[in-house]
Amino acid sequence: TMYAALSSKLSTATLRIAPHHRVADAKPRTAVIECAHKKGTGSVKNGRDGNAKYLGVKKYGEEKVTTGCIIVRQRGNKFHAGDGVGTGKDFTLFALRDGEVHFKVGANKKKFVTVVDAVNRSGRADGQPTRKDKRAAMYSPRAVIRAAAEEGIAPAGVERVDAR
Repeated sequence: TMYAALSSKLSTATLRIAPHHRVADAKPRTAVIECAHKKGTGSVKNGRDGNAKYLGVKKYGEEKVTTGCIIVRQRGNKFHAGDGVGTGKDFTLFALRDGEVHFKVGANKKKFVTVVDAVNRSGRADGQPTRKDKRAAMYSPRAVIRAAAEEGIAPAGVERVDAR
């Protein structure tokens, strides 16, 4: 009798917690998780230490170049290869032969780089010596002065120098 009363109390307690008809009909609840609908602004602290690329023109107009010499390092075709100039896979322009670099603007404002035969620019067209040639003639080269000093002879235009 005592156990019967206790068991009836337990059965009513379980009914109060979860009646059988409610447990069977209950649908599983789905949790709705809301996500942000506006993107937050990001910031980077370590994004400013890229290596230098050393792009640009390396040999300018009328400069002498040898075969394989890099003329322009570039991204894309800012300058196009003309006669005597090759293009590398990274758009680097290089000389295919010895000569002198020339830049010219072609059709549609495209800039072309060519290598032509080198021109001798020493002296003037009228045959007179240039200022540079006159100045060089005024002074003796150091090697001549040094050799003369070792021999004890003074070259022309230089006072005797004692080699000590």
